[in-house]
Amino acid sequence: MERLAGFGGGGDKEDIWRLLSHMKFPKSTLILLISAVFLGGIVYLFETEGRPQLEAAKNQENLVFDFQEKDVQTVVLKTQNKTIQFDRNQPQQNNISATKWRMKILEIAKETETKQESEAKENTESGDNKTTALPENSTVNSSGDKKASERDRDTQVTPSPEAKATERPKEKIGTQMPANDAYVAYLLDKLVKAKSERIPSDPRIDYGLNEPLATVDIKLNNQVNHQLILGKPNFNDTSLYAIADPPKQVKEPIQVLLVTKDFEYAVNRPLSEWKQEESQK
Repeated sequence: MERLAGFGGGGDKEDIWRLLSHMKFPKSTLILLISAVFLGGIVYLFETEGRPQLEAAKNQENLVFDFQEKDVQTVVLKTQNKTIQFDRNQPQQNNISATKWRMKILEIAKETETKQESEAKENTESGDNKTTALPENSTVNSSGDKKASERDRDTQVTPSPEAKATERPKEKIGTQMPANDAYVAYLLDKLVKAKSERIPSDPRIDYGLNEPLATVDIKLNNQVNHQLILGKPNFNDTSLYAIADPPKQVKEPIQVLLVTKDFEYAVNRPLSEWKQEESQK
């Protein structure tokens, strides 16, 4: 039976047939045995070659883009309050601590005073100019009442912690700095692995694509460009409406996609988080 293990040519098959014939098995048993060996070979070939190809094809199905993270040279992220560009750093042998990506500020919203800040400012100004009046029948000589009145005045003019602005842009347009590689990698991972569900376009639905949540422009090493426009969440808040590589001609139909809501967390970060952390410098 050792000769059964390595058959491949026609001569080997004839030897196997003669070997099995000498064993004096019934002809039907020999046919079943050979059929089992043949089917086993087919199953083996499918498991080793066919299945990986099918799985790879399944993974590629419904992918939004066809590129890898290593193919990306530049990413421009435009949100409602800023536009920043990430450029891949050239590897430097003498600088091991250099980040993989550099960030450049292209556009940033002007600093505006929030409603809470405005109210806190008014309270502070009025507190400085206001004198606490004492009732006519109160005694000024009572030190306890006087201290309580001062405490009440201080409490009234102290602004709430909520009055603080969430983000105060300090950097100027054109400023370049090392980027936070982890957050850039997270964004690229979502772009590379993004799968979509195509849905019919309905003019009655506001997809939020005219005033998008974010627009991501990707430039590859081979100078090919891609674009992803992210709109509003869908009706059950599980996905985002999006457009990938919109047509250049306005008359061409637009294909609306549904992509993972993880994109919202990948693009909607304050400017400070996109910068390299101080502990990494």
